Amino acid sequence: MRTFFALELPAGLILQLADWRDRQLAGCGRAVPPANFHITLAFTGSLSSGALERLQLAVDSWLAGDPPRGDELLLDRIGYWPRPGIYWLGPGTWPDSLARLAGKLRQLGSAAGAPRDRNPFAPHVTLFRNCEGAPPAPARLPVFSFHYSHFTLFESRQGKSGVTYHPLRQWELAPAGG
Repeated sequence: MRTFFALELPAGLILQLADWRDRQLAGCGRAVPPANFHITLAFTGSLSSGALERLQLAVDSWLAGDPPRGDELLLDRIGYWPRPGIYWLGPGTWPDSLARLAGKLRQLGSAAGAPRDRNPFAPHVTLFRNCEGAPPAPARLPVFSFHYSHFTLFESRQGKSGVTYHPLRQWELAPAGG
C-alpha cells in the first residue's frame, strides 16, 4: 500500500484550477485528473499495515499536544521541473506552520519506516506530467486562494485507467489565528 500525507483542495477550487489549466495550458503534457489535485506534505511510500498503524498512532499522539494551525494558502506561481517533466501550480510563499507540518509528518513517516525524503518542501499542485519541455507561459497568471483546516493520509492505487488517490484518515488542524 503506497501512502502519502496531503492537503485536500476544496471541490470548488478543484473545478476552478481545472478550468484555468484547460483554458491556459492545453496540450502541455499528460493532464493530471482534477480528482487527483492535492498538495503533498510527506510521502510515506509502501508501509506494512503494522507500520501504517504505528504511524497513525504517532500522528495522533503528536496532535494531542499542540496541533499546528490551519491557514490560508495563495496559489499564484507556476513552475516546471524538467527532470520529472512536471508542470505545477503553487504558492510563491507559504506559512512557516505549513513547512513545520510537512517536516513533522516526514519525520514521523521516517520513524515508521518510510524512506527519508531529503528534498526541500515545495508545496504544489501537479497540473501535467510527462512534459517534454517547459510549457509556454499562460496568458492569464493564476491567483487562487484557499483555507486549509485539515490534512489527510491517502492511499495511491494503480488501476486500468491510471492512478487514483483514496483517503484513509483525516486529522483536523487548530483553527487559524486562534
